[in-house]
Formats: sequence, structure tokens, C-alpha cells
Amino acid sequence: MTKHDLVRQGEPLHVSRWSLLRFTDFRRVVLGQFVSQASDALMLVVLAKSMLFADSDGPTPVLLAQAALSGAVPLVLAGPIAGYLADRWPRKQILVSGQGARALLAFAAACAVYMSATNVILVVFVCCLCGTRVLFTARVASVRHLVRQHELVAADSLMLIVGVIAAGVGASVFVVSSAIGSVMQLALVGVGHFLAAYCFDRTRAWLGGDGETAGIHWRAVFTQLSSGKTRFAVLSTAMHRALVGMLVASVALDVDHRTNGAASGYALALGVAGAAGFVGSVTSEWANERIPRRTLTVGCYVTAGLTVASLFVIPGIAGRLVAVGVCVFLFQNLRVASDATIQANAAPGSCGRVFAAYDITFNLAYVAGLISGLGVSTNASIGVSLAVIAPLYLIGSIGFASLERGESRRGAARLLSRLAPRTEVLACDAPADQGEGVENRRDDDESAGGAAIPREVA
Repeated sequence: MTKHDLVRQGEPLHVSRWSLLRFTDFRRVVLGQFVSQASDALMLVVLAKSMLFADSDGPTPVLLAQAALSGAVPLVLAGPIAGYLADRWPRKQILVSGQGARALLAFAAACAVYMSATNVILVVFVCCLCGTRVLFTARVASVRHLVRQHELVAADSLMLIVGVIAAGVGASVFVVSSAIGSVMQLALVGVGHFLAAYCFDRTRAWLGGDGETAGIHWRAVFTQLSSGKTRFAVLSTAMHRALVGMLVASVALDVDHRTNGAASGYALALGVAGAAGFVGSVTSEWANERIPRRTLTVGCYVTAGLTVASLFVIPGIAGRLVAVGVCVFLFQNLRVASDATIQANAAPGSCGRVFAAYDITFNLAYVAGLISGLGVSTNASIGVSLAVIAPLYLIGSIGFASLERGESRRGAARLLSRLAPRTEVLACDAPADQGEGVENRRDDDESAGGAAIPREVA
């Protein structure tokens, strides 16, 4: 690594997140996402209240185990099929039809709650979690057809910000509408999902999926996952996420121990993590504009490792919660950059499966981290967890500083030889008969005096 690798050369190419909303199709997709995720949040809270997590003030180990379970189930059940569907069916159709199916599930849940059919509520709850994964994968795989390559980080960070706001709105609607009862709240969710379907249906841009290529076999997808930039993004994000999960679980249990249960370590740790993740989404575009991908990764690992190591000399609950916030903040900056890397480098016809594999990997890593932190801190102490987490962060920084990101000529040629016969369009180009896409966006930008030369996502 040379000094020229530490910062991006030349003037940063700034992309305003809010300026992307000037483009009609992107705005419609973001609006559909907002309404969908707000409805999701309201529905999941209502169903959780009705059945699964009625006691939100239970023991922290139980709540952590529930969080791990609720995170793992949709990933295992729906994660692989989500990527396949996003590559084989038109993504716009998936988004529209999926929202309609979510609306019907909401009405079915309302009937189940009215009749106190617990088993039906459980089935609907699982279906909702799985449906969320399918819609998320289709939506994320569509982003590169709505924005240019150098706008991917800004678009991804904006959509994450919108997701956090939508979750807050959904929770607020739950509180405000509590007087009307769970059945009417679920009916309101159904209306929300129909509205989201309408927003996606109004999108005129081609979002990819069926017709993007003649088809790419799974073997070629796995080859892409093992290629330089994609492999680097998957491994660096997954390892950081696993260590964050271990830290969150360890700190949550430590807070409980230090306060003798007077304060909920689970609530405090997740609250700090949520706030830090939101801030990380906000700063991610700024960081990507100025810091090369490898430097950002190494910096996130080194800073996280030193922060965790400082807990050996900084006592108190506040210091531990700050460490959680710092590590989650760093992870979110890393994650947004990795999302854009996956989207930019996936071959046409495979973005759904490649992104789904990446998403499954780093989210299951978080579940594994939660379980590991729970096991270590329950049977030993937080000191043992910290003694594991801090060195692993620093070892990771060394590993990713030396891990090759670029493709060897032989490896790149071998990959292209497998993909080229089946690849018929560029990653961000739609067929001429599929409606307006990024090419029209580019023409609009140039006529308005905007930047016409994209910068490659590192």
C-alpha cells in the first residue's frame, strides 16, 4: 500500500443523496420502499405483541436468543430463493406482486388475531419475514438500473436512511393507533402495502431480472463470489459484522450484570447500535468520496480494535456503550461501500444471487457473533470476550491490508470466458423496449450540466 492509496486522487466527485430524488423513477422506488418498510414495521410489532415477544422486558439472554432466531430464520428459508427470483423474474413484477402478497398476508393476520389462532399467526409471521428478504433482494438488485455507478453509494446510503426513518414511523403509528386494536392496525398495514405496490408499479425504468441475459449458471455465480473485489467485500463485511454481534451481546449482558437488572442491557445496546448505524449511513457517502476502499476497510478494523482494547482501561457502562456505537458506526460505513461494490461488479443476470449470497453471509455472521458473545459472556466474563474481539479486529486489519482485491489477468479471463457467452447487455443498461433506464438518466444529467463521467466504485 503506497501513500497514493490512502486517499482518492483528484477532487472528490460529490453526489448529493437528495439530488437523486429529482429523478422520477428513483423517487418512486424510494417512496415505495418507505411505505413498504413502515408497513412492515407496524405489522411485525403488532404480530410480535400478539404472540412472539409479548414480554419485551424479559431476560437479556432470552431476548438475544430471540433476536438471533428471528434474524436467522428468514435468511435460511428465503435468502437463497430471493436471489434466484431476482435474477429469473422481472424485478418490477416481484416488487409489485410481492407487495400485493404482503397486503393479503396482513389481512390474513388480522383474521388470525381476531380469532386468536396462534398457529396461523406464527405462519404469517414467518411468511412476512421471508417475504421481506425477497423484496429487499429484488429492490437492492434494481438500484444499479436506476442510478449510475458513481451514484451507487449515495443511493444505497439514502435507502438505508429511509429504512430507519420508515421503521420509526411504523413504530410511531403503532403507538398512536393502539386504541383501534391489533385487527384494525393490521388492516392499515394491508392498505399500506397496496399503496407501496402502486408506487412500484408506476416505475417506468427497467429494473432487471428476466431478459437481462440469456442466463448465468450457479457455477458462474460462485466464481464471481470468489473473485477479487467481491471476495474482499464479502469477507471484510462479514468478519466485522460478526465481531459487532459478539460485542453487542457481551456489552448487553455486562450492563445487566453491573446494574443488577435495573437497566435493560439489551435495549441500551440495541438502541445505541441503531443510532450509530443511522449516523454511519449518513456519513458513508462522504467517506467513500475521499477514502479508497482498502484504506476504509483497514481503518475501520484498526479503529474498532483500538476502541475495544481501550475498554480494558476505561471502566463503566458508558464506555462500553460508546464502544458499541463506534464499532457499529464503522461497520455501517464499511457495509454501504461493500453494497455498492457488490452491485457494481456483479455480472448482468447474476446481481440478485451474488448480492443475496453476500447479504446472507454477513447477516448470519452477525447471528453467529450474537450467539458467541452470549455463550462466552454467560460462562466467563466480558473481559474474555474483549480479549478475543480486540485482537481479531487488529488481525483482520493486517489481513485485509494484504488481501488482493484486483483480478489476475488469468483469473479475469477465465471468469469472462464463463460469463461472456451468456451476457448480452451491460450491467446498467436496459433493452431498448424495456422503458426508460439509466441511459435516459444520463442524458437528463448532461443536459442539466451534471457530471457525465462516472467514477468507478472501488
